Amino acid sequence: MIKLYQFAFSHYCEKVRWALDFKGIPYTAINLLPGLHLKPISKLAPKTCMPVLVDGKTAVQDSAAIITYLDRTHPDPLLTPRDPRKAKEALDWEKYFDEEIGVTLRLWLYYHTLPDRSRSIKLFTTDAPWYGTPLYAVIFPKVRDAMMQMYNINAETAKDAQRRLGAALDKLDDVLKDRRFLVGDRFSRADLTALLSPMCLPTDKEAEALFPEAVFAARNQHKGRPYFGWVRNIYDNYRQPMAAAVKAAA
Repeated sequence: MIKLYQFAFSHYCEKVRWALDFKGIPYTAINLLPGLHLKPISKLAPKTCMPVLVDGKTAVQDSAAIITYLDRTHPDPLLTPRDPRKAKEALDWEKYFDEEIGVTLRLWLYYHTLPDRSRSIKLFTTDAPWYGTPLYAVIFPKVRDAMMQMYNINAETAKDAQRRLGAALDKLDDVLKDRRFLVGDRFSRADLTALLSPMCLPTDKEAEALFPEAVFAARNQHKGRPYFGWVRNIYDNYRQPMAAAVKAAA
């Protein structure tokens, strides 16, 4: 069975879970802890980033590369359009989402969340091994410092991330004025809106508990925008339930 090494809270990992579930592929989710993931991941793949999909002797790293691999090995249903022009358009949208929404939203969220120790620990230990919470009670300051250095998180980069994110969401709103899907007339990898799930999916009550005040306030300001409703609609119609064969593993 396929194994997916992941952070349960990661929007990039949710993107791959969605692809697996959409295709009906059984897999085992192996939930790791930020910082402590470095050793096991280094044995599987060259970079430290998650997710990593392991299929037999094949390991694939990076959400976009994983979806391409799944389309090749499990082509029914395809997430990449067959038409070359539409395929390129879908891949271009995915790359844009990854760089201008996925990265910027992560940095902005971390900037506001990492100073809050209890909120951060709750986030990072989502569905993680049982020892995560007591262990992070001791090592969290080191993990936080390492993450801030790794992602270059500071007031200036957070401000720039917020600006880039805003520009990307404005572009998405504009495109969605006359489209149901981003490419053609069918759901594709371009519509895997997982990278916006942290902002759009939680209920008001959940969001208030999850988010620092600045993030919660920004989310509330966005609730009436076209992209926000589109993300929820895509989830309602194309995010298949978790397959019965999926297992969680520590």
